[in-house]
Amino acid sequence: VVVQSYGMIGWIRLQTPPLPLVETKPTNEPPDLRLVNPFAGFQEFAESIAMDQLDDAQHGHVPYPVLLYKAAKSWRESHQGSLPSNFAEKQEFRKTLKESSRKPDMEVNFQESEQNAYLAYTERELDVDHLKSLQSKSRGKLPKLHAMVNGLLSFLESHGQAPLQGTIPDMTASTDSYVKLQQLYHEKAQQDMQELRQLISKEFVLDDELEVFCKNVFNLDLFQTRSVVEELEGNPDEEMVEEWGVVTFDPYEVPEHTPFLWYMALRGCLLFYGLHNRYPGVEEDYRKDVDPLQKCIKKVVIDMKLEENALVKETLLSPDKKYAEEMTRYANAEIHNVASVLGGVASQEAVKIITGQYVPFNNTYIYNGITSTGGVYKV
Repeated sequence: VVVQSYGMIGWIRLQTPPLPLVETKPTNEPPDLRLVNPFAGFQEFAESIAMDQLDDAQHGHVPYPVLLYKAAKSWRESHQGSLPSNFAEKQEFRKTLKESSRKPDMEVNFQESEQNAYLAYTERELDVDHLKSLQSKSRGKLPKLHAMVNGLLSFLESHGQAPLQGTIPDMTASTDSYVKLQQLYHEKAQQDMQELRQLISKEFVLDDELEVFCKNVFNLDLFQTRSVVEELEGNPDEEMVEEWGVVTFDPYEVPEHTPFLWYMALRGCLLFYGLHNRYPGVEEDYRKDVDPLQKCIKKVVIDMKLEENALVKETLLSPDKKYAEEMTRYANAEIHNVASVLGGVASQEAVKIITGQYVPFNNTYIYNGITSTGGVYKV
């Protein structure tokens, strides 16, 4: 983790070897309820509930996965075994859920079933091509990840679906039915994990690690950044130049304060340091360094193949040399409030890398303390 506070501008750069991403903890992840192809234990539980024999209190506390299962079963029976597949059918399916409620405005469980109706006809699938890519990239480098992905691919071949995650979301339900549902999903998840365990050597993977892996099979990835050497000395490919161009097409509300522009100005300061063994502006007459720094900034722009970019020409390469003068005036000073922001962000990213939880940014964060804005860029 490289951190530099430079006047009102800050820079954090992550450089990592291949880093397995397992516990990415995505927000708004859909629950793994397996309602399209329900497992036997859940089916038996859902079938044991006779909706027409329940009193109003019980009717309003049937877990919404059971409501969706029963609605999907009824739909299949009247639609030749198929589930809702187009917009009209999906709207009709939601309508049947609402009509099944005795008190639509009061039965929160039926409202939850409407909100989560997509779970009854949408099956979450693993991207096999992505898994095979992980298998290839981890071979010989990450034996633990390679062993688990190999096992997962074998599990998919024999079962046709991923191991169950085993957790259920909060929902309106009676205590007994919710606890029973938790138990059923947990037992099925343990069963799937044990079957996967048979495919993976304990020499590579511990049971606790395998359990975490099973709970996150839909979010597996491999994170690796470009090295700093590649950034400073490498020749950017067309895709990267195009991405940088897109950044400049959507600048900050005051275009000259777009963080990406300050990144190139910082790169110019680093180049200046490499040439003069000091940062611009540290000597008494700081203005004498403005023109040499402007040349360094221009070289960075050319190296990044952005010299014809409209925003770059209007700002970094403008005759007023505003960026060079501002960076020279900073003289590599470390200002406490800018440094504190950078320290907080850097420590957060370090924890992500150390614990393997959440997704680190890829790969550079630029903080503009003038406007208290920041941006993440792949450079």
